[in-house]
Amino acid sequence: MSINFKHTSQSLDQTIKNASDNNASYVIPDLQRPYVWNPQQVILLVDSVFKGWPFGTLLLWEVKPDCFNYSNDEGIPHRPFWQIVDRTKDDKSTQASTIGQPATYFMVLDGQQRIQSLVLALGGDKWGFKLYDWEWALTMQDRRVKLSEHWSNAVLCLDLNKFAEELKEKHNVVRKIEVRKILDWAILDVNGRSQGKRQVNYEYPIMTSLENPGRFIRLSRFWDLAQTSLSENEYRGLLKPFLEEHSLSEQLINDLIFPLSEFMQIIEKIKNYSKVDSLQIDSFQLTPQWNKDDYSDAIVNIFTRLNTAGRTLTREEITLAWLKVGWDSSFTNGKTARECLDDLKEILEDNDFKIEIDEIVRLISFVWSIEDRGGNLLDSKDLLKGEVIRPMAKTVSSKWLVLISNLKIGIEIIKARNLVKVQGSFNSIIVFLTWHHLVLEQNVRISNDLKLLKKDSLEKQINKIAKLFLDRWVFSSQWANVWGEGAVLNFSNFAKDLNDIKNDLLNCTHENIIEIVNSSVDKLMGRLTIKAIDYINNTIVRNRSRVRAYYNMLWIWHRIDLNRWNYSSKHLRIGKTSLSLDVDHTIANAWWERKIKEIIDTKLLTFNGTEEEKELVSPSEFATKQEAYEFINLLGNCSLLEKSFNISKSDKSMKSFLEEVHEFKEKTLTIDKWEGALSINRNMTDPNGVELNDLIDTVRLRDLLIRRELIEFINGTKTRIDID
Repeated sequence: MSINFKHTSQSLDQTIKNASDNNASYVIPDLQRPYVWNPQQVILLVDSVFKGWPFGTLLLWEVKPDCFNYSNDEGIPHRPFWQIVDRTKDDKSTQASTIGQPATYFMVLDGQQRIQSLVLALGGDKWGFKLYDWEWALTMQDRRVKLSEHWSNAVLCLDLNKFAEELKEKHNVVRKIEVRKILDWAILDVNGRSQGKRQVNYEYPIMTSLENPGRFIRLSRFWDLAQTSLSENEYRGLLKPFLEEHSLSEQLINDLIFPLSEFMQIIEKIKNYSKVDSLQIDSFQLTPQWNKDDYSDAIVNIFTRLNTAGRTLTREEITLAWLKVGWDSSFTNGKTARECLDDLKEILEDNDFKIEIDEIVRLISFVWSIEDRGGNLLDSKDLLKGEVIRPMAKTVSSKWLVLISNLKIGIEIIKARNLVKVQGSFNSIIVFLTWHHLVLEQNVRISNDLKLLKKDSLEKQINKIAKLFLDRWVFSSQWANVWGEGAVLNFSNFAKDLNDIKNDLLNCTHENIIEIVNSSVDKLMGRLTIKAIDYINNTIVRNRSRVRAYYNMLWIWHRIDLNRWNYSSKHLRIGKTSLSLDVDHTIANAWWERKIKEIIDTKLLTFNGTEEEKELVSPSEFATKQEAYEFINLLGNCSLLEKSFNISKSDKSMKSFLEEVHEFKEKTLTIDKWEGALSINRNMTDPNGVELNDLIDTVRLRDLLIRRELIEFINGTKTRIDID
C-alpha cells in the first residue's frame, strides 16, 4: 500500500501568511528539532529569494478533522512558528497567535528552518530575535567579546543609509542592488535592550532606531505595502506618507522616493510571483485497503526516516513531544517534562554515562509500559493515538519524584561497579534500571510496618542481589547478542517478563520477597544464559589486531578470583612510558610467527613436491599454515593488563619484559607468583626452547580454564571479588 501525495505550488506571500496569520494553517510538529538558524543566515536567505534562487521544496502533511480528532488528543503534538526566537537564559520564545482554528492543518515535516526564517523577516512587526549581545556580535560582526548577561531584541530592517550607499555603489541601478547589503537587525522597541550597568567603552552590537531616527524601517512594512500591478508613480504615492510616518526628513524622502518606488516593484514581484513548491501528503481516508493504523504507521515511518540536517528523526522524539504537552508540573515542583528529563540526563552524566535525550525517553517509555501498560511497548501505530500515549505524560509526571530517586540509586550502583564503560548497550541498562525500580518500589511498600533491623536486613539482601545480577546481566546480554538484529523483539520480551515480575512482586510479602526477587533474576537470565555460554565457547579471534574482542571476557575473568585480581591489577611499568589497559598476548605474535616459519622452512628442506604443494606445508600439529599462524590469538594466550609495553608486536618473551618492571626487579613481586595467579605457565612467558606441542597444550589448557570460569560466572557460581 502506498500513501497518497501531490505536488502543489503557491506564492511566497501565501506561504508566509500560512505560517504567520492569526489562523495560521502551517504548524510545526513538536518532535521537530529546534529552530537553529542565526540572524545572518536569515539575511542571506532573504537575499537568495530576491536573487530568484530556488527556495527548495517543502514536505507538508495535510491533517483534516476527519483524519484525526484533536479534541480527543489524537495526532502529533504541534505548535505555531516562533514570533520571537529567544536564546537567552529566559528561553521564552514567543509563539505566533492561534486565534483561529483552520479546518485543515499542514504540518511542516521538512522546511521548518526556511519558513521560520522568512516569517521572522517578513511576517510582521513583532517577529525577530532576542539574543545575548555576545552572540549578536559574533553572528553579525564576527567579533568575539566577553560573555555577559546583556541581551538585545531586534527585528530585520531596511537600513536606509545602507540603501543609499548601495544605490550609489551600483550607479543608481536599483535592480543591481544586493539585498543582503541593505538589510540589518535593529532595535525598534524602547525595551529592546537589557537593563543593567555596562562598561564605559561597551560596544553595542545592535543599533537602535531611537539613536538613529529615520534610518531603520521594518522590512515587513515594505513587504506589506507591496500590492499587485502598481506603477512606480502609484508606489511613490504610497511611499510618501509611509516615509513621513517613519520620521524621514523631507530632503531624504525626496532623495529616496524614486529609487524606493522602483525597489517596491521588485518586492511586489517577489511577493506575488515567486513560487514555493510543496510535496503534500494527503490526509487519511478510510478505504478497504487502507485503515487508520496503517496510515499512522506510514506517517510515523516518514517522520523517522526523514533526514533533517544530517540526522534521522526518531520515535523517541515523537514520544517526547507527547510528554511535553501532557506533563503535569504540579507533581514535579513546577518543572516541565524537558527539565525533568534533563535532571535525569545530568544524573547519568554525573555517573559517567554519555547519553542522548532519546535514550532517556526510551527508558521512561519502557518503565511506563511495564508499570501501566501491561508490558506492551509503544509501536508506530500508537504514536499517533492520543488516547493511548497521552496518559503516559500524566502518569509518569505523577510518579516522577519516586521514579527518579529509584533510578538514581540504580545508576549509582552501575558506576560503583565500574560497568559504565563495559555495558555495551544502554538497552541493557534500561532493563536493569526498570527491574531495580520495581523491586525497590515493592520493598518500600511491604517494609513500611517492619521493625528497623528487619527492614535494614531486607534492603541489604536486595542490594546484594541487585549487584550480582547486574554483573551477570551486563555481560550476558552482550554475549547473547540480544541487542543485535533481534533487539526489538528481545526488548519486547523483556518488557513482558518485567510485567510478570511486577505482578509477582505486587503479591509478595516481606517473608517471600527475597525468593521472588531471586526468581525474577532467574527469569530474566533464562533468556540469556544459553546464548551467552555459546558465545563464550565459540568466540575465537584469528587476527592479532582484533584481540580486543576479548576485552570484556577478560575484564570480568580477572575479577572473579581474589589472587588473580591482586596480581593482574598491578601496573606493569617500564621506565616513564605511560600506561594503557589493553588485551595483550603472553607468547608474542611476532615470536610465534618466527617459530612457525622456522618449522615450515625445516620441513621444506626435505620436502619433494610442486610449488603449489609447498605452499600447503604446515606444522604437523595444524591442518593448514594459516591455522598455525592464527592459533596464537586464542583467548588462552591473552590477558587484560595495564602496562607500558606491548608484547604482541615484539618477538621477545614476556619474561624479558617482566624482569624490567620495577616491582619484579625489586623483588616486591615475583614472576612465579604472578604467573600462578594468572594461570600462565612458564612455557608461555619464556617459550624459547620449548617444544611446539607443549606450547599448544599450555595455551589450550588456559583457554579452557578461562572459558569454564566465565561460564561459572554466567551461571552465578563465581562472582566478582574486586569490589565486594
